[in-house]
Amino acid sequence: MEKKPPIKIYNSMTKRLEEFKSITPGEVKMYVCGVTVYDECHIGHARSAFIFDVIRRYFKYCGYEVKFVKNITDVDDKIIDKAREELSVSNSPLKGFDLNDAVKQIAERYTRRFYEDMEALDIDKADTEPKATEHIPDMVKMIEALIKNGYAYKSDGDVYFEVRKYDKYGQLSHQNLDQMMEGARVEVGEKKKDPLDFALWKAAKEEEPEWSSPWGKGRPGWHIECSVMATKYLKENFDIHGGGRDLIFPHHENEIAQSECATGKPFANYWIHNGLLTIDGQKMSKSLGNFVSIKDVLSRYSSDVLKLFFLGTHYSNPIDFSWDRMEAAKNAYERFAILFNKIDREMGTGGYISTNGADTSNMDIFRLKERFEAAMNDNFNTPLALGALFDLVSVCNKVLDEKPKMYREMLKFGMDTLGELGGVLGLTFKDISKEVSDSEIETAIALREKLRKDRKFEEADKIRQKLSKKGIILEDEKDGTHWRRKG
Repeated sequence: MEKKPPIKIYNSMTKRLEEFKSITPGEVKMYVCGVTVYDECHIGHARSAFIFDVIRRYFKYCGYEVKFVKNITDVDDKIIDKAREELSVSNSPLKGFDLNDAVKQIAERYTRRFYEDMEALDIDKADTEPKATEHIPDMVKMIEALIKNGYAYKSDGDVYFEVRKYDKYGQLSHQNLDQMMEGARVEVGEKKKDPLDFALWKAAKEEEPEWSSPWGKGRPGWHIECSVMATKYLKENFDIHGGGRDLIFPHHENEIAQSECATGKPFANYWIHNGLLTIDGQKMSKSLGNFVSIKDVLSRYSSDVLKLFFLGTHYSNPIDFSWDRMEAAKNAYERFAILFNKIDREMGTGGYISTNGADTSNMDIFRLKERFEAAMNDNFNTPLALGALFDLVSVCNKVLDEKPKMYREMLKFGMDTLGELGGVLGLTFKDISKEVSDSEIETAIALREKLRKDRKFEEADKIRQKLSKKGIILEDEKDGTHWRRKG
């Protein structure tokens, strides 16, 4: 692997910026907590999925082989509650199902919709995306190991992890046990020794999904699934664990405790947490009427525009969504569209985004690539990386305007670099033709009119054809040429 500058990551565990050193040279093993499939995915889910997709892309760009695992929680209290809710509706498509089958139907429906959303966002699948229900026997084995090692106890069909037995508990959330006790409580029906203890296995309840275990029929607690699937696919000690900041406590704290107590080995070396998303300064909630699904956004904007909105804020910081901010992102994205369409007119449509044989003779472009890499090496600083990308657009525009010697070669290198670095940030530019500005259209029409006056009808017709491919319809009337967008 080519020697590159080190990547520095802010590690939530140590609260420090640390140089990344993989366990196996040239390889990154990364686990990220995925979705619980009980409802439509919202834009907060989109942000988390996108962030870790970009991190994976950058590691690959740097020459690492990445093994990426992201789970799907398909059995959970929220899924069961959703199934009960739908069964209570008179015209529910689940009418006639028992609760157990309804839970499966809910999980399958929203798993399918999750994948539809990820495809619409052009976010690649993880290498492995295991489901909780496919790994129940593995969870039983880990719970048995925790009981054997003295860190868990049985209680009338339930099994609990005994928090006070693990002296490093609180190391990720940076809380001591006294602080945790302030918010700890015993829920109705729980049979644990201490309010801090958490469930590894829950005894079966009437009609709910259940599996066999040495402690009787029941289902796993939430936290155990990630420990099991992470260690199954990445081994006991791996490089990076990621997820939203809201998962630090108790979910990730509990993962560490049960994993290390079961295996006797360190769990993840680096912990990466993304900031949360709000809507106009408020937490997203259907009861507040501010729930924005991924489908809601993609019905109005391209996936690239949404990604541009995300990229403008560092992944570790909170981000506030509004439709005004989406308009601002769309306007910023227009800069790419304007450049692409200028290139089309200058060099012909297509073929200018590739990554083969780029000429590095233009030092401005080369330095911007280095600036991009420096930003990403600094804890994946996408706002600075995006700044380098927009400066690259400016350089290409300058080359187009001034047309220095070998300007076509310089443009080829610039556009190759834009495609390569944009790809690292998850930008596809595939919908760029839908983002043609009004001024670009008017300029093209004016050029077409001049060509027609000069009786260069074949060249004039090529402009019409190009605009048509971009979704722009020209209509020649007595008072001039009018245009409209398809759809």
